Amino acid sequence: MKIAFLFSGQLRELEYDLFRKSLLNLTKDLDYSIFAYTWEEMGESLNHKNSLPEINSNENIDEKINFLFKDFNLLDFGYESFEDFRKGLKDQYRKIYYSNKFHFGTINSLPQIYTLNKSFKLLEKSKLNFDLVFRCRFDSIFIHPIKIFPLKQILSNGSVFNLNFGRAYYPNRIYDIFFGGSRKAMNFISTIWNDTPYLVKNSFDNGLDKRDCCRILYLAASLDNTNVNSFSSRICDVYRNNDLIYSKYLIESHLVNFRVNKKNISYVKYILKWFRERKLINTKIIFYLIKSFLLIPFVYLKRLKYLKIT
Repeated sequence: MKIAFLFSGQLRELEYDLFRKSLLNLTKDLDYSIFAYTWEEMGESLNHKNSLPEINSNENIDEKINFLFKDFNLLDFGYESFEDFRKGLKDQYRKIYYSNKFHFGTINSLPQIYTLNKSFKLLEKSKLNFDLVFRCRFDSIFIHPIKIFPLKQILSNGSVFNLNFGRAYYPNRIYDIFFGGSRKAMNFISTIWNDTPYLVKNSFDNGLDKRDCCRILYLAASLDNTNVNSFSSRICDVYRNNDLIYSKYLIESHLVNFRVNKKNISYVKYILKWFRERKLINTKIIFYLIKSFLLIPFVYLKRLKYLKIT
């Protein structure tokens, strides 16, 4: 089984050894290739801020990408100036990007969709046949190998899978942090940039802002007759340069879905191994785990408010 990983978005400052250890976790024992597309400028995550963080030009972005993915199978990559991208937006995209009628927190949706589409174009240019395709961020840390997911079932299922379960659950969306599926299921990314103005205007309402990337991705997949399902384990999320904060967020979002089975137990074992390797097994982690378990009933109650949009 041949797998493609599409790394897209903005490069962030991240501990080099941790990033590479994360890649080793992700790609362990796989036949894989990596495609990457990013901006020349580096910056920080918006992370619910009310103003855009500063971005810094990186003149050696190609060297940095090669350095990050050294000894991994980086097949192709590309980059361009974010400032040039913004200045060159066509009118229909410019109106969406600069409009005040959308929530400010979704302002990076268009750049995110653009780089995702460009990374997929690199895959298409390669002419190689891939069974599975997964979208990744440069600032995600993977805490267990992807091979422990039922990859053959994901391939045969024909759906797009994402991390939409537990406390992080929201109906009718693709959580944009990490998602993937068969090459056919992911083909909607090939045209998503061209389709974005139409997708934003579409009347589909899942309760999210119309410019929200999670809404746009879900709608694009649905219009391509592709179902959306969820993984059973939170293999990653956005890393905020602090192991404890990252672990707390993963635990509070729920590490696995609420089904009790052998597969979920194996996921938990791998995740606890990551905690131990990062020297995070302490009273705080245990407290977060216990608290998360006790709050499970309230998570189900919270979903009642979603009934009107499902």
